[in-house]
This record gives sequence, C-alpha cells and structure tokens, in this order.
Amino acid sequence: MKIAAGSPGRPHSLESGHGFSRAAECNSLWALAPGQPGLAVLAILALLAAPALPQEKGRGGKGQPVSEPPAEPTPRWADGHVNLGSTPDAKGYWEVRPGLGGVPRGADIPFQPWAKALYQFRSSKADLYPPLVSCKPAGGPSFFNAPGFEIADVPELKSIFILDIAGSHSWRVVYMDGRPHPADLRPTFLGHSVGKWEGDTLVIDSVGFNEKQWLVGAYPTTAQLHLVERISRPNLRTLSYEATIDDPGAYTKTWSAHWTITQSTASKWIPGGEMFEYICQDDAR
Repeated sequence: MKIAAGSPGRPHSLESGHGFSRAAECNSLWALAPGQPGLAVLAILALLAAPALPQEKGRGGKGQPVSEPPAEPTPRWADGHVNLGSTPDAKGYWEVRPGLGGVPRGADIPFQPWAKALYQFRSSKADLYPPLVSCKPAGGPSFFNAPGFEIADVPELKSIFILDIAGSHSWRVVYMDGRPHPADLRPTFLGHSVGKWEGDTLVIDSVGFNEKQWLVGAYPTTAQLHLVERISRPNLRTLSYEATIDDPGAYTKTWSAHWTITQSTASKWIPGGEMFEYICQDDAR
C-alpha cells in the first residue's frame, strides 16, 4: 500500500503543526496488538487494540513539570448543544497518532467458539491483512484511524458527518431527524446510523453492517451487529468515545471499547488545522 500525505506546495507538517510521519505511522501498528506482531503489521489503520500512548509532558526549570493551560470551554451551537468539530472561532480537526487504543485484550472478549478461532487465526498470520490495507472502508471504532478525522454537524440537514482523512476517504452520515432504521437494509461497510443527544453526549445507533471488514481490530463481527457509540466533548481539546458491541452472531454478551483524546495524549485536537489530502493506493490493483 502506498500512502501520500499533504497538499500541493505544503507538507503535512505545515498543514497541521503536528506532522504525521511514516515513523509515527509504523509505531501505530505496534499499538494495535501488543505481543502479536502479525496483527500489528496488518492493522495499519485500525489501531484499536491497545491503550493509547500518552504524550510525555514537558518539564520546566529544575526538573519541575510544566503546568498545562486551562482547557477552553466546550464549543456549543446557538441552541446550546455541543459542537464536536470546528466552529467559526475554533477551527481544527482531531489528529490520531499513533493510535487511540481502548479495545480489551482477546482474553477478555466473550467470544463464541468460531469467533475466537477466527480471531486467533487472523492474529497468527503476519501476511494476512485487513480490508483497510486494501483501501476498503471500515465502520465503527475502526473508522477513527490515523492520521485523523473531523466531525461536521449540519443542523440544516439534521445530519452529522464524520469525515475520515485516511483510508478510502470515507464519510459517515448520522441522521439526526428521528428516523428509524429501514426495515430492508442492504448490508454495507459503514452500516446505517441514526443519532440523538442525551445531555451533552451524542449517541449513535448503527445496524446493517456487512461481514467484509474488520470493524474492531481483528475481532470478527456478523450481519447481526448492533453498534452503539457515545461521543462527548467536555472541553475544546477533549473528545471521549465509547463503543458497545452487541453481536449475538459472534459473542455471548455485549462488550465495550473506549478511548479519550486530551491535550496531554499523543492524539490531539489541532487548533487551526485543516483536513488534508491523504491518498490510499492498493498496490495489488
């Protein structure tokens, strides 16, 4: 797979102020599955099966930690609900580097026997790559991959768009108009998503996924998957995410994954940053 980042005349490091290097991208592979180098190599964009790596805080004179400035308040729309992305006064995007983590270890996943066997097979093969590596999209937790994403709330359309910089330049639509899921859904990579606000938390309910993707690391899912995601922004530079996987076709009970981006983690809100071109090219095609 060949990947090129940046825009004409401006390298990525100038676009965001936090250049996403190939070295950082390689490091992100190992964040996916500690102790499982095969899975780590094949998970170039999933990046979801190990705790996120914290950024070391700077130190002041005489070895004293440098205190962080107080976080800016959560941006809100005129009606008071939270804005999870850019605003006219606070533009930016969410950078992911080296990975977000937050997925339980395989030993803690409530597999059905066939699902556990498939997970173990995938994890044991260094030359078995997820569809993401072939520039296919992935929904749910795997959608939030390096080098970053943006969340665009469009009240006029009663929709929220989640835009992925990497991979196949995918975008998700979360319908906020109160509609139900269609009864005759055709399974797709990203599924069908409807959302609502519970206080300051966006709750996304998704169904209709196909079985052609690795939606959460190397853990398998089926067409029976019902995914619930919760996203909140307690301040300008913090984004919290939780995904609940309810798939009776693959697991004996529900289980969850979660991560948080803050101003002290490796992944960050990039003030003033803009989404940039990032091309995924499958060498096999």
